[in-house]
Amino acid sequence: MTRMTGRLTALRIMISVSAFFFLASVAAADTLTLGAGAGYKRMLEGFLKGYEQKTGRKVDQVYGHMGQIVMQAKAAGSIGIIVGELSFLKSSGLEFADFKELGQGVLVLAYGKNVKLESAEDLNKSEIQKIAIPDARQAIYGKAAFEFLRNSGLLGKIQDKIVTVATVPQVSSYLMSKDAEAGFINITDAIYIKDEIGGWVEVDKTQYSPIQLVIGVLKGFEAKPEISQFLDFTATDHETQEILKKAGIR
Repeated sequence: MTRMTGRLTALRIMISVSAFFFLASVAAADTLTLGAGAGYKRMLEGFLKGYEQKTGRKVDQVYGHMGQIVMQAKAAGSIGIIVGELSFLKSSGLEFADFKELGQGVLVLAYGKNVKLESAEDLNKSEIQKIAIPDARQAIYGKAAFEFLRNSGLLGKIQDKIVTVATVPQVSSYLMSKDAEAGFINITDAIYIKDEIGGWVEVDKTQYSPIQLVIGVLKGFEAKPEISQFLDFTATDHETQEILKKAGIR
């Protein structure tokens, strides 16, 4: 190999490597990262799968209690959109450029197998020993549950039975494993685990603040094409709307 040929070969290698990293960086920049409360994971995975199949765009997903999602969004700066409750997101300390409404969330009282509850008043029954509730500081449905219990006058009567956990799915796990006879979760999670629990009852929605579920677009991401494409898809895709409806979002 001549010196000139060697230099050309080295140059080609450098160009190929540079092109690889450039394309990788472009792909990474076009990847949308979505954060959401763990209680909506099943629902979101359903329509995100359809979104990826129909558009060819990948969506990275981060789930946890909302406190974790907010902390990660602040620390990493990679989360472009967050699915959550409007008032919580507005008070989170994050800066949002826009909010797109998905619908209203619904609080339900779910119960395990071999248990039957007709209403929240049945939490006073002796056979109800443990009532699981998500952490009100981190989960909007925990906040709604405690708000309902206070406004309905039930909190003082069942206080000793309450077990606080981090997220809605953890409440669901307690119900499925029979570590709790009852628990407060969103209707979405209740629908997805209906075969593994005894059932659920909707609680009086006038006794807790409305839960307005939205897609929040973080400031600095609003001009990115993948964001507008995702928002347009969510608002217009028929299958996505059906998934939301079947998940109890009203």
